[in-house]
Amino acid sequence: MTTEHRPQRGQGRKVSPRVVVAGVIAVLALVFILQNRGPVGVHLITLTLSAPLWLLLVVMVGVGLLVGYVSARRR
Repeated sequence: MTTEHRPQRGQGRKVSPRVVVAGVIAVLALVFILQNRGPVGVHLITLTLSAPLWLLLVVMVGVGLLVGYVSARRR
């Protein structure tokens, strides 16, 4: 006879505070991006770009995630 251990109600996998904070920040970033959709000009040294603000915000969030991932891996 084998007995299976099933978690009782309320004893499932717990969510860490780090995951909760990351989720809240992600939702706030998404709301901010969706509220700022107008076109903007971006000046980088001598180059000037015109793009929707939401696209630039998505790119910057991606760059931030990449920098965070790379810096966390090196520790």
